[in-house]
Amino acid sequence: MGVRWIKRSLLITVSSLAVLAAAELALRMTDFSYYWALYKRPDPVLGWAPPPGTEAWQRFEGRALVRINSAGFRDREHLTGKPPGTLRIAILGDSFAEAVQVPLEHTFWSVLEQQLRDCRALQEWSVEVLNFGVSGYSTAQELLTLRHRVWAFQPDVVLLAFFVANDLVENSRALDEDSLRPYFVYEGDRLVLDDAYRQSARYRRQVSWYGRMAAGLLAHSRLLQALRRALDIVQVRWQGRSQAAVSGAPGFPVDPRLDVRVFKEPADPDWRAAWRVTEGLLKEMDRTTREHGARLAVVTLSTGIQVHPDPELRARFADFLGVENLFYPDWRIRALGDEEGFPVINLAPHMQLAATFYGLWLHGFANTRPGIGHWNETGHAIAGEQIADRLCHGELSAWLQKR
Repeated sequence: MGVRWIKRSLLITVSSLAVLAAAELALRMTDFSYYWALYKRPDPVLGWAPPPGTEAWQRFEGRALVRINSAGFRDREHLTGKPPGTLRIAILGDSFAEAVQVPLEHTFWSVLEQQLRDCRALQEWSVEVLNFGVSGYSTAQELLTLRHRVWAFQPDVVLLAFFVANDLVENSRALDEDSLRPYFVYEGDRLVLDDAYRQSARYRRQVSWYGRMAAGLLAHSRLLQALRRALDIVQVRWQGRSQAAVSGAPGFPVDPRLDVRVFKEPADPDWRAAWRVTEGLLKEMDRTTREHGARLAVVTLSTGIQVHPDPELRARFADFLGVENLFYPDWRIRALGDEEGFPVINLAPHMQLAATFYGLWLHGFANTRPGIGHWNETGHAIAGEQIADRLCHGELSAWLQKR
């Protein structure tokens, strides 16, 4: 009886391993990989960061082969030292800047680089755009990226891509509560770093030996990545069913990540504190950029509802919120830039006109809902062209020509 049980157990074990090996081989033969299973690794300064040298497919929203360079960002390789005669622009931002939904050559910062090479005002320079965007980053993490990662590359311009839909929320521990995220808080009139995430159980688990081992297994096993993708699909579908509760806008096509309170004057202490911290972070980013002899430009990005091609739907949504238009966060950040002396490029109004006139969907993909989520290739193209036009002919142009 004992020998027979052992033989049966061995047969089951060997058969199971053979099935798993066959599934792993089949996934590799079809070039399957899943970027979202790999991108978030613990970082003692930034909370998390993509592991350098990663390469994987992102097919969850849009489709692109994502490569992370040796510096740990989605971009081609760049020399650390700036070559003579080169004008460098460093992009900071979240998933809209990392832009893993589209091929690298179609990202707004690639479009920006190509457009600026045709700018007469900058023709004496060799323009180079470097991307430091990472999915999920807050303005606090972008400031830390600037301090600890960017200056080695000697940029002349720092371009912050500010996503109004969730950057404010993510700058507030009270509104966000991400156990892997560093925050900044005010102590009196001083903005100070709150890095309590390093003590969280989640962070400690990820940096432990078994956390690192699990991450290594996930990085090397296509089968585990497939299982992770299946779990993410279930989670996204659940979020879709809960969209009305999450967004606060039942019946309207808005992204579940969007808190509609961003479109209105803050009415409660947590939102007022989030705005105060966010504006403080932008001021600090401007200050440190000037200290390094560079200039800051802030670009406010669009949300899907702001640039929905149906003006009647946008008007109904504004009426639902009790606001005149959907540009409150854009105008507020521009007012801060006017006060502090750094340029702000509001993309949403221009992109709204283009979407309305041509009937374009600028957010969403064939494998997602139109108007929901990140920019598609059309959205990136319009954004890149608009930013290039402002940098070429706007307030930064004269400053750049003096360098």
